[in-house]
Amino acid sequence: MATSKVEDVFDESVSDIGVGSKELEKLKTNLQKEGFRTGLSVGQERELQTGFNEAFSGSVALLKKVSIVRGQICAYLALNHINRGDQTTISEEVQNHLEDLLQKVQDFEHTCLEKELLTAEKIAQLETEVDEKVVEFQSQLHRILK
Repeated sequence: MATSKVEDVFDESVSDIGVGSKELEKLKTNLQKEGFRTGLSVGQERELQTGFNEAFSGSVALLKKVSIVRGQICAYLALNHINRGDQTTISEEVQNHLEDLLQKVQDFEHTCLEKELLTAEKIAQLETEVDEKVVEFQSQLHRILK
């Protein structure tokens, strides 16, 4: 017979059913705790992934317009580099203006990417800001190329 409240599993006078049911309760409790932890972990991962996916797709859509302008400027600079010596090359002054504009566009992109997590209202404000900047960049590009 056991000398304490904890029953001795090797004590032959204790019924196997009593020991087994206590072990079963422990296992059941441990499985429930582990199941809860696993469920919590999976839920958190799923929510993080969903949040990342939404923010990433929103950022891509938002900066696509800016990237198009950056691509146009890069194309003019690359074309000028390829055609160096031809009549189609642009002046050094125009090239410098294009490079300055490219730097402004890249700085704006980095500013947008460094923003903290935004609420829906701030995202709408940022979309408006991006649209205005894109129009500004495009008009500067057209003025430079005239």
